[in-house]
Amino acid sequence: MGAVLDLVRVLYEPTAVFERVREKPRFLAPFVALAFAIVLIGVVQLPYTKAAMSAQFSQMPNMTPEAAQRALSFVSIGVATYASMSYILLTLVGLAVLRMRGTEQIAGMEDLQPALGLDLLAPGAKGLTLALLRGINPFSLYGIFLTATGISVTHKTSKGSAYTAAIVQLLVTLLVTGVLSGMRGGR
Repeated sequence: MGAVLDLVRVLYEPTAVFERVREKPRFLAPFVALAFAIVLIGVVQLPYTKAAMSAQFSQMPNMTPEAAQRALSFVSIGVATYASMSYILLTLVGLAVLRMRGTEQIAGMEDLQPALGLDLLAPGAKGLTLALLRGINPFSLYGIFLTATGISVTHKTSKGSAYTAAIVQLLVTLLVTGVLSGMRGGR
């Protein structure tokens, strides 16, 4: 139970948590707890995801209504196998914003992540630019901190090396997300 509680403790005492992880690594219980949280969030977010996908499919010229319905049926089983606490927090805040807006305000997949980062400074941004700006938010910055702290403590590396690795990870993630968004023709 302590390892699961460490998922919350990592938000306010990351060094102590990562010390415990280094001394006695426990991954199964936290992994199951995170997977459960992701599934629960996914179930609550499902109406918004379906609204976004319906809007996206309606804009695709070769998508028949039957094909769109088949694609929508797979949404409920799309569960991520790994996520960090900062991502869960971002998702929860985004979900709160979506619940305030309602499904009527969903015009596409991009609407599933409300503006919470640098994208607030560029409301007309699209594609790669939008993905890069959206990815730089308080939660991703906190994720850098948690990742760097984890690397530094568990591998006994310098903070500089740990932060370099964490920042590179975020940049690669943002670039991949941005390229995929650009390929999708983000609005």
